[in-house]
Amino acid sequence: MLQPVQFTILSDQADSVVRNRCFSSFVCVLQGFLLACIFSTSSGSVQAEEYVDDFDGDEIGCRLYFDEKQVQLKLQERTKSLAFSGMGAERFQFVAADNNVSLVIETAVKPTRVFEELRISAAVFCNRPGTQLAARVVFPHQIDPTTKEPVTRLFVGQTLTEVTKWQELKLTTTDSQIGKHLILWRASLKPQELDPREMYIDRVYLKQTLGKGMTEIMLDNLRMSPIVEPETEWLNQSQAEANEPRKPTIEFQLDRLIVEGRPMFPVIVPYQHEPVELFKQIGPNVVWVDNYLNRNLVNQLNRERIWATAWPPSVKSENGKILDAAQGSLAPFGEETDGVLFWNLGVRIDPTSHQQLKHWVHQVKTSDREQRRPILADVTAEETIFSRDVDMLGISKHILQTPYSLKAYSEHLKRRMRRAQPGTFVISWLQTEPSREIADYRKGIGLSPASVEPEQIRLQTYHSLCAGCKGLGYWNWTPLNAEGPGFEERRLVLEQLMTELDLLEPFLAGGEVIDKFQVSLSNSNGSKRNPIQQNLLETSSEEELSCALIRSEHGLVILMSTLEPDSQYVPGPLAANDLKILVRSLPESAFLWQITPTGLWPLETSRKAGGTEIRIPRFNMTAALMVATDQGVAQEMERKIQQIQSRAAELSLELAEAKFERVQKIDSELNELGVGLSAGSHLLLQSHRLIEESRLSLKKQHYHQTRDNAEMACQLLRILQRTHWQNAVQHLSSPTSVPHAVCFQTLPDYWKLIELLGQQEDSPRASLVHTANFEDADSMRVEGWTRDVTSSEQVAVYDALDPSHVHEGDYCLRMVSVPTENQPVVTIDEPVVRYETPAIPVKAGELLHVTGWIRIPRPLTSSLEGFRIYDTQFGSANALQWTQETEWKQFEMMRPIWKQEDVHIVMELYGLGDVAIDHVQIKTITLPNMQRGPIASLEPDTEEDSPTKTSQKALDLLKGFLK
Repeated sequence: MLQPVQFTILSDQADSVVRNRCFSSFVCVLQGFLLACIFSTSSGSVQAEEYVDDFDGDEIGCRLYFDEKQVQLKLQERTKSLAFSGMGAERFQFVAADNNVSLVIETAVKPTRVFEELRISAAVFCNRPGTQLAARVVFPHQIDPTTKEPVTRLFVGQTLTEVTKWQELKLTTTDSQIGKHLILWRASLKPQELDPREMYIDRVYLKQTLGKGMTEIMLDNLRMSPIVEPETEWLNQSQAEANEPRKPTIEFQLDRLIVEGRPMFPVIVPYQHEPVELFKQIGPNVVWVDNYLNRNLVNQLNRERIWATAWPPSVKSENGKILDAAQGSLAPFGEETDGVLFWNLGVRIDPTSHQQLKHWVHQVKTSDREQRRPILADVTAEETIFSRDVDMLGISKHILQTPYSLKAYSEHLKRRMRRAQPGTFVISWLQTEPSREIADYRKGIGLSPASVEPEQIRLQTYHSLCAGCKGLGYWNWTPLNAEGPGFEERRLVLEQLMTELDLLEPFLAGGEVIDKFQVSLSNSNGSKRNPIQQNLLETSSEEELSCALIRSEHGLVILMSTLEPDSQYVPGPLAANDLKILVRSLPESAFLWQITPTGLWPLETSRKAGGTEIRIPRFNMTAALMVATDQGVAQEMERKIQQIQSRAAELSLELAEAKFERVQKIDSELNELGVGLSAGSHLLLQSHRLIEESRLSLKKQHYHQTRDNAEMACQLLRILQRTHWQNAVQHLSSPTSVPHAVCFQTLPDYWKLIELLGQQEDSPRASLVHTANFEDADSMRVEGWTRDVTSSEQVAVYDALDPSHVHEGDYCLRMVSVPTENQPVVTIDEPVVRYETPAIPVKAGELLHVTGWIRIPRPLTSSLEGFRIYDTQFGSANALQWTQETEWKQFEMMRPIWKQEDVHIVMELYGLGDVAIDHVQIKTITLPNMQRGPIASLEPDTEEDSPTKTSQKALDLLKGFLK
């Protein structure tokens, strides 16, 4: 069933508000003026007509709105024996799991103008009191700027008082009632003015608050009279526009995308054959469809006020190369391309495809001369060159469950954006699920999927906004309605984020980042954490906040996002109480509010040396602060929040419930494996208590408290997840050493793998690549090593078997890159040196074990990648990676092989630096089936000391294997 519709409902309380106004004489004058406007065009004689729906037919005709999680529809039928009059009635039976659950029954009626003599009545039966009769009023000349559809409001009539018997409910639109409603409707639209001309009724509703148990409702004998039809020209025009694909008016003003006269912040998701209703619920404003000629899909999206983007057509040669427009042109684009907002040439386009892209862009622009739609291309490098050819540039990097931190990701985005042409419109694709290699591996051996934490999607979003992105895409290759661990949380957090992006759109779409800065979270004045948080943070580096100050015509907004080490694997608390930050360049007369989807909250500020100190009572992961000198901006923001706060509270609660269920399951598995946490049960208990309090707050319609409690519950769950993860990886050289250690969801498989390794006999094994000790260059060539060196003129490269600073033996493999002739390097997007081992035959069920030693005498610069080592079966997303200096240090990789093939070990140096590798050992071990039972020999830890303490036997197994 559909989700509950949001109405502005006026009741008897509204009448008392109006009666108590001290300006009642003004009300009378205003009523007279408005009614004169309303009826000035229909003062002639009208033929009285009555609309009757006797519900005698066989087909059900009502539409239902309720929450499927709380209500079950047991029956909807046309009954012949229980009618109020005539031959039938529409009958409904619902079962609610709790009290105070909203239900709305909708039936379409013949549109009729609103005026003094209009009367509406319906016969209603219900086994509970409280059913209300209502009608929807449409204002055809007043367009809602959010939905781009006519504004609607609700007129409420009588309420059912008799139970288990038929009662006739009535609704009248007298002049006095219309006048009172218009005053309140106008107030709800401020600062916009309400245009009441030709307002009409087109829907009738029954609204009921269900109680626990079964509720039966019947509807019959719906009547409206007299009918005065609205202007047919207006109705036909509105219906035609709703059903036809849209032709957008698009223009760029510097780096602002203006669509139909309004700045737009594109939020894109790929189409993976989900129902259009799901996109409407989640809230993207653009969907990347698989084919622009899929007119049915494009039309459905357009009807839901969602644009499409698609690959444009192209003309190719016989060998599949895209031709230049001068050699092969497309036919001019016509109506078959309507509804497409901009063209999308794809993702991860590398510099070798630049010439082909130029030809494609030329073809499209030549053929799309009527609508002149922008062109988007996501590229991997050479932003300066690509930004000259396309209107919208994609700059992306998937870093979740990889060695690349969110801080490095943030700097990477900013660096690449600086390389684009000034004023380039930048969109970034964000990761919403694990890498393909991890997904394929786990599916291939029958393991449950890994998952991305919802907090990681949130952090990527706000870091991209802080970097200055003008649009976002949420990348997925599994459908958004997929089932499995973490998928429901993904749907919920995407809807949550898109709600927040909609609130911030006026600032994001029409503004510019004027300042970027970072704040130390641990050193922020007054920031406080609970003891469990503090203990957890002592094991990691200092946390920071990434902040951006965005200026727009609506005022300033400050965006904040946490930079926590290792949160690309498993996020930690990401929160602080009584946080104080110092911001420069704020106007002295400014008011500051924290924007949340459940309220707009004023913040305490004070002038300090160097700027304005802002106090945030409770910070959780991300924040958006509004700085405005115009109170009207705050009033408009409050109006928007009032429309979404109920659903926003529900989303927070549902997200906490889904996360709790998943985390509790994994925690239980870890306890069964003997690697549980002594504090685990306490954290789960406290989290569950907060979720219960959140449910209670939602019933009381305390929306902000609902969200607060749900977020605190998730914070406790993150502490539990992070502690479990730190427990597992504390003896690994890197979390990517073992694929099972890159996220919380797969930790049970990690500990099972460690137990299986402990069962192996400790017998010597020779390395499968004999020359990986780097003692003889000729032997390396004979065995099959391959070597590639960049052709870039920006750097000079030295790579050889070097006798200085070896770890073992006479030589080590050394790779060095320095700027040519001491010139600064602008960018190096390819490896400057790349070594690849000979083929290593492996088969399913084996474990590939790689160890070695690395030395980096000084930090590596000029590239996010640094130096990395990876295998070709799991790919570079699971690489070991270094950027900081280190003396000789051992590394290891363990790769459970899931398919038979020849694999290679790859070593790559990016950017500038000096790296030495020595004594690499590559071995395989045959493992029993990973899908075995619990590790019965491991006992739970019962000592009340370090939260990172685990079963000693498991650690001994691990340390023994890695020697």
